[in-house]
Amino acid sequence: MSKEPVQATIQRILTCASPAFSAEKAKRIAMEHFGIRALASPLVSERDQNFRLDADDGRRFVLKVSNHAEQEQVVDFQNLALLHIAERDPGLPVPRVIATTAGCRHCIVGHGGQRHFVRVLSWMDGQVLSGVPSDAVLTERMGRMLARLGRALRGFEHPGSNPFSLWDMKRAGGLRALLPCIEDRRLRPLITGVLDHFEQNVSPLLDTLRNQVIYNDMNLDNVLLDESKPRCISGLIDFGDLVSSPLVMDPAIAAAYQLSAGEDPLAGALPLIAGYHAVYPLHDHELRLLPDLIMTRLVTSLLIGSFRATLFPDNRDYLLTSFIPAQNALFALSRQNRDAAAERILDNCSKVSI
Repeated sequence: MSKEPVQATIQRILTCASPAFSAEKAKRIAMEHFGIRALASPLVSERDQNFRLDADDGRRFVLKVSNHAEQEQVVDFQNLALLHIAERDPGLPVPRVIATTAGCRHCIVGHGGQRHFVRVLSWMDGQVLSGVPSDAVLTERMGRMLARLGRALRGFEHPGSNPFSLWDMKRAGGLRALLPCIEDRRLRPLITGVLDHFEQNVSPLLDTLRNQVIYNDMNLDNVLLDESKPRCISGLIDFGDLVSSPLVMDPAIAAAYQLSAGEDPLAGALPLIAGYHAVYPLHDHELRLLPDLIMTRLVTSLLIGSFRATLFPDNRDYLLTSFIPAQNALFALSRQNRDAAAERILDNCSKVSI
């Protein structure tokens, strides 16, 4: 972890604007460094810059330009993690790393006086889950897919696996510096209370939990559905938030995006948790932490999205995509008893065949 103060680190990471490569430059990079002759079309991204490459031979790829603040060790960590997954579970539908013409996993390109790491990944076909009506069957399949990914990543180690990531929940207490960006007078004290509870009751337990590299970002935009086979998952994309952290945080993060609207938000997430548990069983003490971790993830999304929206108003719609659902779910979960919610999760998982 960086030795600079947490608040300064947050400021540095969040205020770095995304790269501003033109589609024409992306096209030239693809040809010069990867030998791919293609048209380049921009894709939506948060901190980095992505392009879809439509090659002359009919193949498709994603060209990823890292934010200039990214460390090369972290880029290498993400690339090697994908290679490890391909080796451990070849059938898992995740992107494949495409080597440069020199046989490297990425190249370095200068732009605007900054240095950027550029890589190419295989394109994943499918429709993003965001906006698609979900049900218990699909949600359980998501949990199973995430658990399968977790099993494939088990045992993978790399020096760059523990970067200072704002999305790494084990560091959630440091996000307190972003509280001023929350304008709602009802929401700010609730977020403060969740962070207080995390630091006092959850953080001291983290070192006792199973730890490994986790996906850390199963949100609705990162899950692809097979358009020819409804309700079947065809791929997982965006491995930019990979990090070494407690294993249980992976299903907690995914569950935070599956919460039901209304007064029983946990109902929508139970099939996902059960699906995960069926493939990669969680211990009872891990399951009991899920309600707290789900709420912490909601708080993380609200704080980071709100702050970055003030910095980059042109990207505001993308950055605040999940703000209202997350806010409503947080209020609803706060009205439930934590112990009762944990018992409900345990009871639900006890019915799963492992």
